[in-house]
Amino acid sequence: MANPFQGNVLRHEPVLIQGLVQAILGVILAFGVDLTNEQVGSIMAVTAVVLAILVRMFVTPVAPVPPAGETL
Repeated sequence: MANPFQGNVLRHEPVLIQGLVQAILGVILAFGVDLTNEQVGSIMAVTAVVLAILVRMFVTPVAPVPPAGETL
């Protein structure tokens, strides 16, 4: 069985990286920075959108998908 973390982790597990970035950011904001709840929520929302766009780029097929029952 191949190691799933061999090579480019971002290309193989983009959602894992997204969750990890947001979790680390949440811990930093909770314990290391004095911000209001609104500021923390805004930062988390912006990172969620940016990371979701990046994840979509990595998981969207680049080749056209044929309709059901047809082959390329």
